[in-house]
Amino acid sequence: MSEYGAVPFALMIVIVIYIVVGEYFKSIHFHLIHETSFGIIIGMLVGLLLKWMDENAYAQFFSLNATIFFYLLLPLIIFSGGYNLKKKQFLKNFKYIVSFGFLSTLINFIITLTLTIAFNSWKLVRLGTDLDSHLPLSYDEMIKYSATICATDSVAALNLIPSQQYPKLFSVVFGEGMVNDAVSIIIFQAVTILQKSGKSFEWYTPFEFIGRFLENCIISLLIGLFVGLFSTWCFKKCRFLTNSTTTETVFAFLMAYMGYSICEMLNLSGVISLLMIGIMMSHYQGYNISQLGRVTTRVTFESLSLGAEAFLYVFLGFAMWNQTTYYSPLTQDLYYVEVSWVFALLQLGVVILARYLSIYIVYWISVAIQGPKVWKLTKYEMTICCFAGMVRGSVAFALIETLVASPTDGIQINQINILQSCVLYIVVVTTLIFGTAMPFFINIQIKKQQEEEERKSISEIPTPVLNDSPKKKELSEAQKIIKYMDEHYFKRWFIYDYENRKERITQEKKQIKTETLQEIYEKAFSEASEDESVKQRNEDFISLPSIEEKPTSPLIVKMQELSQQI
Repeated sequence: MSEYGAVPFALMIVIVIYIVVGEYFKSIHFHLIHETSFGIIIGMLVGLLLKWMDENAYAQFFSLNATIFFYLLLPLIIFSGGYNLKKKQFLKNFKYIVSFGFLSTLINFIITLTLTIAFNSWKLVRLGTDLDSHLPLSYDEMIKYSATICATDSVAALNLIPSQQYPKLFSVVFGEGMVNDAVSIIIFQAVTILQKSGKSFEWYTPFEFIGRFLENCIISLLIGLFVGLFSTWCFKKCRFLTNSTTTETVFAFLMAYMGYSICEMLNLSGVISLLMIGIMMSHYQGYNISQLGRVTTRVTFESLSLGAEAFLYVFLGFAMWNQTTYYSPLTQDLYYVEVSWVFALLQLGVVILARYLSIYIVYWISVAIQGPKVWKLTKYEMTICCFAGMVRGSVAFALIETLVASPTDGIQINQINILQSCVLYIVVVTTLIFGTAMPFFINIQIKKQQEEEERKSISEIPTPVLNDSPKKKELSEAQKIIKYMDEHYFKRWFIYDYENRKERITQEKKQIKTETLQEIYEKAFSEASEDESVKQRNEDFISLPSIEEKPTSPLIVKMQELSQQI
């Protein structure tokens, strides 16, 4: 037991180092290596040392990771993401988020599955470095693998995209990452359920799969909606729950975890349910708890999410050296197995190809149906979305780790280990390479977009349109209906004393918006002041309230656009 305990002890030490170094990198604006890449690298180094010290204890520790991930770490990350979501931007860019997160993921799955079956039929699944050997994969394993490798990881990109300066791009990347993880898990679960039913493949099987997929999505959303609103209603009716910020925080988290557990128990998507619970709590429940409780819950959930993410990245580095061994919990024996380097390299190319194709196929479909003018994402934002989605993360690794081989079936052990090692290597390589290149790539694309916006602003300065404030975009009929129902019914039903507090709530929202705009303006002005000519043009525009009153410059135009987006 003492030898086994050395592994988690070392893991905690490395996580602390990861958090400290990550914050230090942020404070000095060091982007040569991203903190996630640093966590994986330091995890790999310490993991190699632990494996050298006690290989058996090392292998035993990493046989538990899938359970820990799905029932402890993943709920913390997803719930924090939903609870702290910028709802206005999420709804405004809902079309892009659903298109990339839902439709693009399905296309990615189809492309990956097709190429994986082709590689298997061409006998490209080689064992180790022996190019003459071939280990065929079953269709069940290839389908599950294809569903797994579709799960992206946008954490690195989100840390590098200024959310206040580029709210649309940030919300699209964030929302697509959340929906993508949920869709990947649902595809994996739907495939698993169909395989357990023992039915042979028929002409109607794809339609049955789509039906189960939609059923899973809809029921999970409804469960999340019910649990989130029920928690909000409890705080509205049971006001004694707001006497303590500790009670508010714990009650909210337990209600969210209860919704997640219900879905997992029913073989539904706990991720979608948890995301919906977080959104509902943030939208309504925040007005039913104390002002200190709002701050406490957000900080607590963000802190738990940070700890979970730190654990995951370090854990991936630790697990890097565990792919050549297989520990059987039944026999408590350690087996040495092979990996397929050829298959892993081919799949790395598939990840890149499938990502670009899936994104642009969705774009072409949208343009063909609605026309190019309706699509508002720029080519630079599209490129960033493509690049950010090429990184594979912890969801893919955890899903593939749920595959378990029979302890007496040596062929199946090798088959599953090939898939598991392939996913882990892709996760590590894409995080290290694309994660490291991410800040340079995003900065280049953002700079190009800024230069293009500046050229357009300068060319449009003589027109009288720039002297006016940007017109507020008209809401669609669906958005108008939702807003009307929210203001006249839902808020009255679920927010405590809404009729008497409505004016105060509105003032609080305006104050938050003003403070956010002031922060953005001060940052933009300090950056623009480095250029003397820009400084001369804007030296009189020091305070935010005067933005709309002063003559228009490219900087002010940008600020006016941001005021409409927040």
